[in-house]
Formats: sequence, C-alpha cells, structure tokens
Amino acid sequence: MTSSDYISIFSAIIALLSMAATIYFSFKASAASKESLKNAEKSNNIAIGQTETSLREQIMNARNRMEDCGFKIQDFLKGRKKENLTTEELPHLDFLERTWKSSTESYLNSYEDACGKYLDDKTDKQRFKKAYINEVKNICDPKRTSFERLMHPESTSNYEAIWKVYKEWHRHEK
Repeated sequence: MTSSDYISIFSAIIALLSMAATIYFSFKASAASKESLKNAEKSNNIAIGQTETSLREQIMNARNRMEDCGFKIQDFLKGRKKENLTTEELPHLDFLERTWKSSTESYLNSYEDACGKYLDDKTDKQRFKKAYINEVKNICDPKRTSFERLMHPESTSNYEAIWKVYKEWHRHEK
C-alpha cells in the first residue's frame, strides 16, 4: 500500500465518523426540538388557564358589584315607589341608580373582554362555551331589562364581541 492509499482510507474513516456524528447530533437536536415544543405547549396551556381564571374572577367581581348595587337600591326603597320619596331621598336614589348602571356596564365590559379573548383563541373554546353559554344568551335576551339599554338594538350596541359569540353559539335558533 502506498501512502496515497493510506491517506484515502484515513479520509474515508474521517468522513464516516463525521457522518455518524452528524446523524447522532441531528437526532439529539430533533429530540431537543420536540421537548422544546412540549414545553412551549405546556406554557401556553398554563397561560390560557391563567387567562381564564383572571376572566372568571373579573366577571364574578363585576357581577357581585352589580348585585350589591341592586340590593342597596331595594334596601333603600324598602318597597316604596320613587314617587313616594322625599326630596332629600331622591338624590341618594339617583346616586344608587347611577352606581348600578355603572356596575352593569362594568359587568358587560367584563363579558366583552372575555368574549374578545374567546374570539382571539386565547381561551379554551370548549371550556369557555360550557362556562358562559347561558350567561351570554341571557345578556343578549331582549327581555332582560337590566341589559336592554346597552345591548339593544344590536346595531347600536358597543358590545360587538358578545354579539359575535352569541351569534356563533345560537345561529340555528329562532
């Protein structure tokens, strides 16, 4: 064997080792990439869960505030009609009613935010629908006088995301 034969054999061995190393590291990189995708999916699920928890808390707080305002009005009136209040009591009732209207808007804003996140795929759509289908239907119901001035007619409502979700879920009704 000549020295050029040795060089050729040595070059072939180096090429085979290089190919083996490339294949090995390619598999390692593929495994690391799959692990990274799994971790990203876990992180995304955690973020979605946190978003849903935050939305639920925001809605519950707004609902509690709205209900508290309604109870304060009832407690203040104690069965009396507005016409039977004294001139000193009317400003207080007016304040309570404005507070109730404001809390109702906050409640609808909470749902608008939640429905917007639903439409942007930032929540689990099945879980969201299961949790909120009845409430969205109630909000859009024209017979619900507490939301009527803000939700109806639909064309003048500022709550577009709520209406989009309602239509998506209830398009076959009517």
